[in-house]
Amino acid sequence: MDNAFARKLLIDRALVPDETAVYREQTTAFRQKFGREMGPDDPFFFDPDADTPQFRGPQDAAYAIEFLSKLMAEAGVEAAAIYAFRRTGGLFPSDAMPLDALDLLEWNAAVYEYQEKLDHTRKQ
Repeated sequence: MDNAFARKLLIDRALVPDETAVYREQTTAFRQKFGREMGPDDPFFFDPDADTPQFRGPQDAAYAIEFLSKLMAEAGVEAAAIYAFRRTGGLFPSDAMPLDALDLLEWNAAVYEYQEKLDHTRKQ
């Protein structure tokens, strides 16, 4: 995953990336590892064990989803959307990248599941 999703998420929410704690945490880690600022072509989720900026492997998808969930919360994304993002393994509908019918069903089911859990908690 590149910088684009994280930056777009923040810009769409009218936030400056460098003023967001979790974004700053990642860019600081990059600077400490590689001794320079992260460029637009550098991987946002870089492999901390590589000698040069490399994308993390697919086995690290859970790390990216957890990190982006924190970024989404800090950016003010609704809790139901964050839950669905995590529950679906990273789906997130947008005008630029609409979900296909099956992914949209999965997304809606996750949002519904969140709302059901919330309603159940309120009733207790």
